Amino acid sequence: MPDQKLRTPLGLLRFSGSRPVGILLALSAVLLAIALVAAVISVRQVNDRTRAVEHTLRVEGTISRLAAINEQLETARRGQMVVPSSDFVRILRETETGFAAELASLEELVQDNAVQLERVESVRALHAEREAVVREAILSPAGATAQVREMGIERERGVQIVRAIRQITSAMMDTEQELLFSRNVAQQSASNLFYLIGGLTTALLVVFLGSAVFLVLRYNRDLTRTQLALQRSNEGLEEAVAARTAELTRANAEIQRFAYIVSHDLRSPLVNVLGFTSELDTARKTIRAFMDTLFTEHPDLRDEAAWLAADEDLPEALEFIRKSTEKMDRLINSILELSRQGRRQLAPETLDMNALVDGVVASLYQLAEDAGAGVTVEPVPDVRSDRIAVEQIVSNLVENALKYLDPKRPGEVTVSGRRDGRMVEVIVRDNGRGIDPNDQERIFELFRRAGTQDQPGEGIGLANVRALAYRLGGNITVKSQLDEGATFILSLPETFIPVESVT
Repeated sequence: MPDQKLRTPLGLLRFSGSRPVGILLALSAVLLAIALVAAVISVRQVNDRTRAVEHTLRVEGTISRLAAINEQLETARRGQMVVPSSDFVRILRETETGFAAELASLEELVQDNAVQLERVESVRALHAEREAVVREAILSPAGATAQVREMGIERERGVQIVRAIRQITSAMMDTEQELLFSRNVAQQSASNLFYLIGGLTTALLVVFLGSAVFLVLRYNRDLTRTQLALQRSNEGLEEAVAARTAELTRANAEIQRFAYIVSHDLRSPLVNVLGFTSELDTARKTIRAFMDTLFTEHPDLRDEAAWLAADEDLPEALEFIRKSTEKMDRLINSILELSRQGRRQLAPETLDMNALVDGVVASLYQLAEDAGAGVTVEPVPDVRSDRIAVEQIVSNLVENALKYLDPKRPGEVTVSGRRDGRMVEVIVRDNGRGIDPNDQERIFELFRRAGTQDQPGEGIGLANVRALAYRLGGNITVKSQLDEGATFILSLPETFIPVESVT
């Protein structure tokens, strides 16, 4: 192996004999800095020239408007003398006002040009003299007309003023045209200088960087040899990792077998419960039929409490037992899936979330009744996800909300939903005890609980909830304060795509 070694991410410049690369990169950096300074200066010059051109164009525009108003005012004056009219009077007053405004704007624009400023003053003096002529045309159009006839159109003062202003504005326009030409030339020169500097800099950078790349490629051979040595070293590490992975796989298989045995032992008595529930339902029907016949034949023996128990209470209790055992069966399956560390194949389907939440709330009716709490279900957007996982998450959240109510006030639990972009949020809000901010992460840890321990549980519910939410591509968070209730927000993708399907 050569004694050239790469010790840091910048070690390429530390190869022995790599000094030319450093020199070239340093020259490139210096050249780039010079180019940036030159570019800034050139851009500033271009901007200055551009602003000068824009200023000249604004001056020309103001002069053009001033000349147009001058002609418009004279036309209105002559119209007033020939056919006196209130319309002509209005136009005369408006054009006089407009002329004065444009003249003021022009004066402000040419403050840096003494010649143009002197011409503005001449126009202002002529306009002030014309005000008397315009006033005479407004007050005595017949007298003004007689004066024109007497003196002749060429010698009439109003006409002379218009022509004088016309000559001055024309001279001002010629001056601005000359300025515009010279400023355009300066602007073009500044732009050409900018492009020249940019072109030369780019060419030199290409040369320097090309040379540096050529030298770097030569050093790449040494890097390749180093990588081969590293690869040989990693082979031993890969063998160790493979052995450890095999050990973990065996341990995981043992966990799966244990979970299967436990779930099987739990499911066996559950099947017995379901069977005896069916037997009880059959017996209830027989008793109800007997009581119906007995009360029909012997009305005096009718007992409303007994009839109500057989006709309503027993069917409701048996239906509750059936729903609870079905839920327990799903929970047993979920425990098995949790023990398998997420090995279950998720099965996305379109879920009617309103129906799913209603089913969960119905299965928890007795718990809500015992707690004296009301459960409100608001609209929840549909999602495409795994039914068992979503149902287990919502059931756990609603059940916790009912278990940890505050006895000082009537319990209220609300389940709602909303869309947030491509995510759907299922929100479970209660007015219960609340959760200390310091415990709001601990409650999602396995076998961890917070607050007063007066409810049964092993501390796996919320840990399982978060694990399921992660597997579904979502997340779950909580917002709460002590004695102010808690809000759990389950965020799920609108359409869940299993990882297995994209790997």
